[in-house]
Amino acid sequence: MEWYKLRISGVRDSVIRKLMENFQNYSDIFNFDAYYYLSKFQIKESEYKKIVESKNLSIDEVIKKLEEKEIKILSYNSSEYPETLKNINQPPVFLFYKGDISLLKKRIIGVVGTRKVTTYGRVACEKFSQELVENKIVTASGLALGIDSICHKKSLERGGKTIAVVGSGLDVIYPRENKILWKEIEKKGLILSEYPLGTEPINYNFPRRNRIIAGISRGILVVESYKKGGSLITAGLALEEGRDVFAVPGDIFSPASEGCNDLIKNSQAKLVLNVADILSEYGWEKQETAKPKLNLTSLEEKIYNVLNKELTLDEIIVKTSIKAGEALAILMGLELKKVVVSVAGGKYRKRE
Repeated sequence: MEWYKLRISGVRDSVIRKLMENFQNYSDIFNFDAYYYLSKFQIKESEYKKIVESKNLSIDEVIKKLEEKEIKILSYNSSEYPETLKNINQPPVFLFYKGDISLLKKRIIGVVGTRKVTTYGRVACEKFSQELVENKIVTASGLALGIDSICHKKSLERGGKTIAVVGSGLDVIYPRENKILWKEIEKKGLILSEYPLGTEPINYNFPRRNRIIAGISRGILVVESYKKGGSLITAGLALEEGRDVFAVPGDIFSPASEGCNDLIKNSQAKLVLNVADILSEYGWEKQETAKPKLNLTSLEEKIYNVLNKELTLDEIIVKTSIKAGEALAILMGLELKKVVVSVAGGKYRKRE
């Protein structure tokens, strides 16, 4: 934690990284003069003065605030800092976190996409997120509205692990609509930020946040994206860092699928139809999962069994010979049991 004095003193992150890479302990950096730093590390005298000044700074107040909020700091030179992240361009020197830091050493796939999600995007994201966690893969995303939130929610709902990388201080919840989800991830997953307490979610922070998502992930899955958007920035960063990019193909007439379709068309992303396509890329073995017993009544089971594709209420009535009022009541019950979901166009389908 003493290394954080350098940040408070105004020393640039690039300089702090150099020092961490060359000195085991913070106290060791004061054994050399300005000439040594200039000749060996090209550190100017003005920066050297900041290094020296840091020695007398107190970080007691910072530590107290972090402890009060149960937030911890992961340093670039920590054994828990993942090598995948250390090897990217401009890795964060300090990461603030809440939750299970060991998740950074697991198999991670980043899941990104548009905030303006369509029904197709939602269904696709739920399917892929569920299959990822069923195969013991940790999902990572940015906790934004849309695809990010769907990924986090579905991962937790299926008993999996998820990592949220945010663009604000960990005491500034953004977006506010995700407050409950944010708190749930703190308890059941991991939430990360390179920004100190009190940092507001300004636009500049989010592209920088995206490089961390790419950095901790083995590959990036783009579920749904318009022609321009943050998810394409993440995909671009992933490609620059030598990560794999996967894309879910979409409707050729839908603007919400233009980004994914372009990634595939331009050979920047690999087309994937299910998680098995991602697993095979890395030689990861597919996990067999037993389907939970649904415990349905005979009439519920009758309706559930005909929903092998999306059907309207009228189509369900024709296939099951159940009266309209009764069929509607049964469908509502199935929705409450979370085995059936209503979708656009007044249709119903099985929940993945």
